[in-house]
Amino acid sequence: MVKGGVERPFEYEYRPGEELVLRFRRPVLDLIPAEVHEHLAAGRKELLLAMRGFVDAAISRLEEREQARTQRRTEIKVE
Repeated sequence: MVKGGVERPFEYEYRPGEELVLRFRRPVLDLIPAEVHEHLAAGRKELLLAMRGFVDAAISRLEEREQARTQRRTEIKVE
């Protein structure tokens, strides 16, 4: 995407209340120093770990709901 005759290293897409999407252009990535690549890789790992945290929390909430449902049900014997 070229705006005003300037080639930007990335483009973004954002709609309020939704996600923010960053797209880095491949030729620009090839020009990035190795140290920056290391930071980007570390950032990617941290992002994935954060996503894992969200997924783990969601699974825990589902398991708690399932456990709460089974605990509420009791069997009453009638003679």
